[in-house]
Amino acid sequence: MSEDAIIVAIVFGSILGMIAIPMLINLAKKWVDRNNSSIPEEQFDRLAKAFMQHKKDTQRRIQNLEAIISDDDPTESSQNKEATNKIEAPKESIEFDDSDNVSEESESNGNENNLRNMLRE
Repeated sequence: MSEDAIIVAIVFGSILGMIAIPMLINLAKKWVDRNNSSIPEEQFDRLAKAFMQHKKDTQRRIQNLEAIISDDDPTESSQNKEATNKIEAPKESIEFDDSDNVSEESESNGNENNLRNMLRE
């Protein structure tokens, strides 16, 4: 019985070693390459500015929507609740190609679409 246990231990240890050694090598490679960034600093700064602008625009839009919602009458909100309880028939979906619109917007808006342009690259 002890011979069987030794054989099982050797096989299990070999399998564990075959899994653990490549994982340790990968971990060491990642640790060495931690300072090597794939994105240049200038491009990262540009992306960060575009993201911050997008965040500010989104917050402004949300505040506008909240102001519109808070200005509603209470009687309208009760009617809206009744309308949402009713099930509507599904509407036909409309497909459109906005690739022409995106190129026109990117030419006309310039810096406003930095984030969108950078993500498409």
